[in-house]
Amino acid sequence: MLRAGVALLLAGAASGQTITNVVDGFDPAGIRGSSYSGGQIGAIWMNWFGDAFRSVTWDSAADANGNAGSGSMKITANFDGAGATPNQFEVYDGLNGIVPGLNGSQFTNFQCDVRFASGSATSPAGATPVFGHLEFGAHNGFSQDYFGSIDVPASNTNWVHVSIPLNAAADPNLTNITDVLIHIYGPYYSPGLSGAMTLWVDNIKFVGAAPVPTNCVVAWTNVFQRIDGFGASSAFDSSWTAAQADMFFSTNTGIGLSLLRSRIAPDGTTVEAGIMQMARDRGAKIWSAPWSPPAAFKDSHTVNGGNFLSASNQAYANQLAHYVQTMKSTYQVDVTALSVQNEPDFNTTNYESCIWTGQQIHDFVPYLYRALSNAGVPSTKILIAESDHWSFDLTANSINDPVTSNMVGVLAAHDYDYTVAPVNNGGKPLWETEVSTYENFDGSIANGLYWAGQIHTFLTYAQVNAWHFWWLSPYPTDNESLVNNAGQPAKRMYVLGQYSRFVRPGFYRIGVVNNSATSISAFKDPASGRFAIVAINSGATDLAQTFNLAAFTATSVTPWVTSASLSLASQPAVAITNAAFAYTLPASSVVTFVGQAQPRTPTLAVSVAGSQIGLTLGGPGGAYTLSSSTNLIDWEPLLVTNPPVSPITYFQPLSTVTHFYRLALGQ
Repeated sequence: MLRAGVALLLAGAASGQTITNVVDGFDPAGIRGSSYSGGQIGAIWMNWFGDAFRSVTWDSAADANGNAGSGSMKITANFDGAGATPNQFEVYDGLNGIVPGLNGSQFTNFQCDVRFASGSATSPAGATPVFGHLEFGAHNGFSQDYFGSIDVPASNTNWVHVSIPLNAAADPNLTNITDVLIHIYGPYYSPGLSGAMTLWVDNIKFVGAAPVPTNCVVAWTNVFQRIDGFGASSAFDSSWTAAQADMFFSTNTGIGLSLLRSRIAPDGTTVEAGIMQMARDRGAKIWSAPWSPPAAFKDSHTVNGGNFLSASNQAYANQLAHYVQTMKSTYQVDVTALSVQNEPDFNTTNYESCIWTGQQIHDFVPYLYRALSNAGVPSTKILIAESDHWSFDLTANSINDPVTSNMVGVLAAHDYDYTVAPVNNGGKPLWETEVSTYENFDGSIANGLYWAGQIHTFLTYAQVNAWHFWWLSPYPTDNESLVNNAGQPAKRMYVLGQYSRFVRPGFYRIGVVNNSATSISAFKDPASGRFAIVAINSGATDLAQTFNLAAFTATSVTPWVTSASLSLASQPAVAITNAAFAYTLPASSVVTFVGQAQPRTPTLAVSVAGSQIGLTLGGPGGAYTLSSSTNLIDWEPLLVTNPPVSPITYFQPLSTVTHFYRLALGQ
């Protein structure tokens, strides 16, 4: 019988080895301690939304493999068109139905078996009636990410095997699959579904190639965004111990956060000055955000809820600028950036908040810009707009106007819809400034790996310059902070430290080509030659990984590991030979390799043959040849990596030979 969550290594003569992760085989014992034969399937599989849903039960008499000792999940629905979400149902196995989450890069297909009862509701798909449009996917925050679908003809009431290709490279949300969604939307075809439906589902699993030692190429000269830092907020907190400050901000004994987000009270003061000084003394930069203007500046005349009154532009700009000036003159704290408003699109009366429109933000920016200059703190960057989800609608007015765009220093948003997408940031630094979840406290490595996946995707897909968690220290007993109520760190704190302690402000992300099931990102400091490579292995088994260094090398790297048993723990150094090293990444872990690139000792050879000029550059990572005819240079790396990457050709005037010399050496 298929046991849920067990990885089975299968061998096939034609297809070679595959790995299968069975989410649920619907055996009598059930999964995660819930007995299906004991009637507890509803504790695992349930309706997320949709008025068509009626029930989910375990059916011992229906098994896709004809196995008398197993069964399947039976879903009943009635597409009667009633309710607020008409004619659909979404069944899923909980927000964390798969623990630890699966890296979709490791799997090529989602598979299951389905069967519809005769007489179930149908709708036409062209000229052929079908049992609705059956979709499969996974959670993407509060939304759904469907990776495939199937239409079962109404003439077929037998078991149907479903196999849907996965492409985590095209859909980064699939790099951490934590549940399975089963969905039918009645109006998908017209006319829509009407009437009762019975659907059985069995053998839910993910299938892919077995892990093998693989190569990862880290390219020094393939440079992406600058890193401004990693941080979290001390909002509403008033005092810390030195041990707390060290834990969060020290690069020697803590996780080395480089950004602290503080709260400005409605009266233009803060209770966090002491915390800000402690973070500053440990190398962090400070930036601040107001949760609400003074009540007099709002139409509600309260600090909880209401809309900003633009007639208050000058007065409020003066208040915020005075706050920045006071922090500098009284506490010697430089406020690096100043947010106009925390979550200006989230209307609540449960705590300090204020609604702004995009036009209001646009109109306020010049007032704030001039007020900061007049207060003697013009270097403080104006940050907009900190929407509660990953949206930049409220920044458009300001960025599309060249005058206000030149006054804005940072574009920022929160991520409470738990989505990731690239942003047209108009050349501005892009910061993710707040995110968390709200379920009961979970300090496990499984939760840590979820956040590792989020950080990785924001850095490599959205290409943010900075990433923040929400709270540092908690008020509640849920997952909103990096520690529990007793101040004990969650694994997500150490996972954040795998980035923040080693990827410092001023580093740049560099290119990675990786064909393994791991998620890998890399970073360098152009000034010092320091570098960090962060590898996430969310799988349940150890994975051998080879790293090739392109256009640079080092003597060794030092691994730092966070896993179920280790927390940001240094490991013995690993030697680098011929610009490559190998390491076995532990199961369910994040490993950061820290190194120092060797000083470059390039060589330059010049050859002249008639009108042809050739220059050969030698140095770490291989040789490069430049050749010219008349006034053009054709620059092409001949040997960079193993396996080689596609050559890149540049044409520039001869006067820029020096420029290309630097480029070839990764400078």
